[in-house]
Amino acid sequence: MDKNPTKQSAKIIVANATAKLSKLKNNQSPPTTEIKIETKRKLTSGEIKMCQLVFKDAIDYSKVWLHIGGFIHSATGNAMTPAGEIMLPRSEYLETPDFSQTIGENRHWFIHEMTHVWQYQMGTSVGWLGLKQLCKGGYTSNVQSADSGGELKAYDTDILGRDSGKKFNEFNFEQQGRLIEFWFDACYLQNVNPSRPHHIQSLKLLGYVERILRDFILNPHDKSLLPSS
Repeated sequence: MDKNPTKQSAKIIVANATAKLSKLKNNQSPPTTEIKIETKRKLTSGEIKMCQLVFKDAIDYSKVWLHIGGFIHSATGNAMTPAGEIMLPRSEYLETPDFSQTIGENRHWFIHEMTHVWQYQMGTSVGWLGLKQLCKGGYTSNVQSADSGGELKAYDTDILGRDSGKKFNEFNFEQQGRLIEFWFDACYLQNVNPSRPHHIQSLKLLGYVERILRDFILNPHDKSLLPSS
């Protein structure tokens, strides 16, 4: 059986259309059918194991759902995690049944979104912080980030420059996600298309990122590490 949800749906549509045409040809009423595509799912065991490399047991993984997002998610290609559940672009949801098995950029992207799950479950009002960033132009203003090139303002970091003396809790909630994805990429994705620019940059920044994340790596249960912005 084809495990690709999109291909499964296409096969169902073709089979149903063939059945209807056959009924019409014989002057019979076409059958009434309902095609159901799941719009949310739980984490896979592989995704949980991957997240435990970063967040250990500081997240209740049984409470995490992945959803097909709405028009904004699909139009922008962005995920959103405002309340402990991840809203994905439709294509990403349908084409990625397990983020722990992807080859490209999706693994560190997924860990970024799981950072927002960690923040939310630890007590941060992630949705409110997102609205504040939106009002400040964090998601509409582009900057040339020292750490990640062309970037939306909300994610911009300069670890070797203006941010060199900051503690983890002094970074905003999107920047925290970016730092954790850098660390995860450098430490755990060495064999996942290692020529990726994001991986090369992650390796370059690893020592500096580990200093910032030291307390988080040791104890992700520490609520003093949560962002205020």
